[in-house]
Amino acid sequence: MLLLRPSLARRAGLAAFFIFCAFLQPGNKALAQSADLFSLRNVQVDIQGGNIAQARDQALAEARQQAYQQLMQRLTAPSDWPRIPKLSDTELQDIVLDVGVDQEKRSSVRYLASLSVRFKPDGVRRILRNANIAYAEWRGRPVAVIPVYMADAGPVLFEPVNPWREAWKSPSSQGIVPLAVPNPPPADQADPAISAPAPAAALAAPETLAAFASKAATQDVLIAVAQPKALEGNKVRLDLTLSGLGPVAGPLTGTRAYEGQPGESFDVVMRRAVEDIARSVNDGWKSANLLQFDHPADFQVALQLTGGMAEWSQIRDKLVRVTPIRSYDIQSISRVEVQLLLHTVGEQRQLEQVLNQNGLVLSWAEDHWLLQGTQARPAAQPVNKP
Repeated sequence: MLLLRPSLARRAGLAAFFIFCAFLQPGNKALAQSADLFSLRNVQVDIQGGNIAQARDQALAEARQQAYQQLMQRLTAPSDWPRIPKLSDTELQDIVLDVGVDQEKRSSVRYLASLSVRFKPDGVRRILRNANIAYAEWRGRPVAVIPVYMADAGPVLFEPVNPWREAWKSPSSQGIVPLAVPNPPPADQADPAISAPAPAAALAAPETLAAFASKAATQDVLIAVAQPKALEGNKVRLDLTLSGLGPVAGPLTGTRAYEGQPGESFDVVMRRAVEDIARSVNDGWKSANLLQFDHPADFQVALQLTGGMAEWSQIRDKLVRVTPIRSYDIQSISRVEVQLLLHTVGEQRQLEQVLNQNGLVLSWAEDHWLLQGTQARPAAQPVNKP
């Protein structure tokens, strides 16, 4: 854990908070929405054919197959990968929304490209349900990642050259849980008062993390401090100090080290470190949140409103992001209370966990279920319904 003397931490923490505010300019959309769970980027193809049209068609078919396998492995547990249904290209075209060309090179008989493939969510879900394969989804806010690079001259945060930040922007960092790096502020909006980088320890202070999470409207913030080191034998090492806040980022707190092979660059090692962290996040999320569709349940809940219809609108938006809730019925509604029937899948603990990650608490109060915001004190601790 990163530590500072209390007096120094308070002064540096204030500077760090202003740095975070600079990240969140009105035009900064890095945290505005989650990455598309059903989209795959950076799908590489290299196909030769009788002519360029034939090579391109074969490349698109290959891209659809690659993306399909990557998507299914993203959503499901490794133990279920052998059971993933094999689809023909005709069947795949039914569930593919579109294929985008990011980069391409061609000759008279060869087609090389980097492609993006978007799938139709309902079609993918239908295939998994028909195969009785449990899968996980994410509808919450992204995990905000603040990459701090310890250069020779000191910490680098939002300066133009930050190779650690660029590593986090690679497609390999994206999985079922979106990891978003806030964009640096435009040069003409930079504040000279905070041009000097804050100490890395101040960025990891709990009060700073909490302030940033509140301003970014996300529960999860990860400060990733990278210290590059040159080793003997033409090798490099990357030492990481991770400080997380929130149910997803919090468990990542600690230190990690990544050593490169002889001749490998820091950029390669940094990308491998990002892939490893992303894998930890995604595997952890999937292990606890696979949706078991053979475990349906209904919950009749009472939602007490103190903010009228405006509060109900905010809670309704949160319910949409709770993946175990497949649908709900409004049984009655007024300015002070909404009665809901929640149609869910999976275990109750999963429902409670995902509700909590979206700022809601489900609790049992004497003879009925209560749904409340995390700011309100629940009448009772969540328990299994008698």
